[in-house]
Amino acid sequence: MKKTLMSCLVGLALASTANAGSLLPPGANDQSPTRLVAAPLPAGEFERQPVSFAWALDPKAALETPAPFLAESREYWAVVEAGEMKAGVAIDTTAPGALIRISPVAMEKSGAVEPAELRVFKDGRLIDEPRSFQQRANAKQLQEAGMDVPDGSAIVQLDERLGQGRFQLQMPKAGGRYLVHVYEPNSDVVLKAQAQRGRLLAGDVVEVAAQLRQGEAKVGGGQMEGQLVSPSGQAYPLVFAGEKATARLPLDADPAPGLWEVQLFAGGQAAGGLVQRDARTAIEVSRPTAKLGGGYAFEPAALRFSLPVQVAAPGRYEVRATLFATGPSGLAEPVAVAHSANWLDPGQRKLDLAFGPDKLPAGYGAPYELRFLELKDQARMGTLDTREIALREAGRPAPVRERRQER
Repeated sequence: MKKTLMSCLVGLALASTANAGSLLPPGANDQSPTRLVAAPLPAGEFERQPVSFAWALDPKAALETPAPFLAESREYWAVVEAGEMKAGVAIDTTAPGALIRISPVAMEKSGAVEPAELRVFKDGRLIDEPRSFQQRANAKQLQEAGMDVPDGSAIVQLDERLGQGRFQLQMPKAGGRYLVHVYEPNSDVVLKAQAQRGRLLAGDVVEVAAQLRQGEAKVGGGQMEGQLVSPSGQAYPLVFAGEKATARLPLDADPAPGLWEVQLFAGGQAAGGLVQRDARTAIEVSRPTAKLGGGYAFEPAALRFSLPVQVAAPGRYEVRATLFATGPSGLAEPVAVAHSANWLDPGQRKLDLAFGPDKLPAGYGAPYELRFLELKDQARMGTLDTREIALREAGRPAPVRERRQER
């Protein structure tokens, strides 16, 4: 009886030292599940022991959330049959000095491509050596130079003196199929692609800005197509409206690990002639297996936050965040980062973020802010719930430690 009573008293004492509150609602750049799925665990062994750590930051260091990756393409790819390669595949360029790589799709059918076998025509006229190619290299030479190219590949660069426009690249002894990659390093015609958000949940709508530009001008007569490809190769068409492409992610999103790829294919009429461009960018797609519970408890003396987590599928979950404290200037500045991970079964669970008072620089204390809060599913490698600004906590003013005067 005494032991039980003492445990209750200790629990009440600890509870009395903690402040309770609610997380701020998700902002425009945050994500938060509206529904949860009981996704199965992937194959493999997973750590089940709790882990937590924290480290101090320089309060004057600038922190910001990076924007989604902006892809800028001056290139395109095409799969070409042997008959077209024998007749001469059309290569449209908008600037001198285009680089062309030819790779056999199946070595056993096509054999290696040798640069000496390639011939180039312009306006129906064969360009004789040495005016045809400025540079040329086979697969062995490229691999020895450190380039990661498929066996049997070859690269040629059109002589810049030939200018731009339409060329025909011919390989009289072609066999099988080839992947032709055209890259124009000197061109001002660029296809830009940027996802509105780099991380999404299954069931969300993917939105991608897609622009085909020559300098600052929009390329006329442009046509654009695209698709969203899952890690296992499932493709979903993109719908275009103006310079925006969208697609709704399936609720039963591909469980295979890895990023999803946005693939865009554009064509148009630039100032120098016809133009083709392909662009690719990647997004992270997660199945919503858990979410933040919406509340928190804060122990000012320990600088520890306890975060409820609603779990729908068993797994190893992690929370991470940056603590901002009020400095001598009266502004909130970053002072520490904390991570915490543990195995959680379905139900109402919690994860603690322990920063520790030793991470506070002298002169810093309450009020506090918790920013860049993320809940992650480590077993399925996904980001589930985020808050750029998670909470503001008045807490209890921390003691101001005086700095020693240097003599």
